[in-house]
Amino acid sequence: MAAKIYTITSGKGGTGKSIFAVNLAAAISGLAKKTLLIDADLGMANICLMLGLEDSKITLHEVLADEANVADALYDGPNGLKVIPSGLSLQGFKKADPAKLKDVIAEVSPNFEFIVIDTPSGINHVTASSIEICDEVIMVLTPEITSITDGSKMKAFSAMLGKEVAGIVLNRTMPEHDETYREKLASSVDLNVLEVLPEDASIPNSIIAKSPAVANYPYSEISIAMNRCAALLCGIKIPEPKEGKAQKNEKKRVLNTKIPFSQSKK
Repeated sequence: MAAKIYTITSGKGGTGKSIFAVNLAAAISGLAKKTLLIDADLGMANICLMLGLEDSKITLHEVLADEANVADALYDGPNGLKVIPSGLSLQGFKKADPAKLKDVIAEVSPNFEFIVIDTPSGINHVTASSIEICDEVIMVLTPEITSITDGSKMKAFSAMLGKEVAGIVLNRTMPEHDETYREKLASSVDLNVLEVLPEDASIPNSIIAKSPAVANYPYSEISIAMNRCAALLCGIKIPEPKEGKAQKNEKKRVLNTKIPFSQSKK
């Protein structure tokens, strides 16, 4: 049976789309589902950096250039996840043929239950190809007007390609983005909010650790939300965890960890 394919998009950069894709795929795989993550952001790939695969000699670039087989670009990720990264080289980007992405998906789909595709931000040919071959589109937005406006365009773009947007994930939220605010936002794009993800220190720290938050900080607030989202997309009901000693210790661990690249106040 062919895999259920989710394409992750956003109208603009900086929404945390790739971070969401990595954590969603790892969370789905953690539910004992055979899952593949594909980095289709051919020009600005960074999933390899997030998962410690930056030294991989064979990537999606080589596969799309007919220089390697798909099996040679499959790597092991966290929670039993399989990953096809794109490379960091601009030469690799130049020689890759995005039109062949459909053939890659067709080859690997029978071997997995779920495929998560990370795309470039905005409207472009690679994103179009990724949308055309998926079952549902998930948009990652932030609670700001530019992100919402561009999200509306992405919704229309997906409709032009004949694909349904499953809903939006509202990322990098703050306490002031309460339920009333989120309801107004959802109504403005006429889409369901699948999950709300808070601004969380575990994310930059997990990137430095080259391991997704759901694996590195499993009891953090954002990891609990990511697992809830994964279960929803898999059609699995999981109990909402009650805050216990493990969750409290996780909060302390996150709070006591220095966030990298933060500016010191003088």
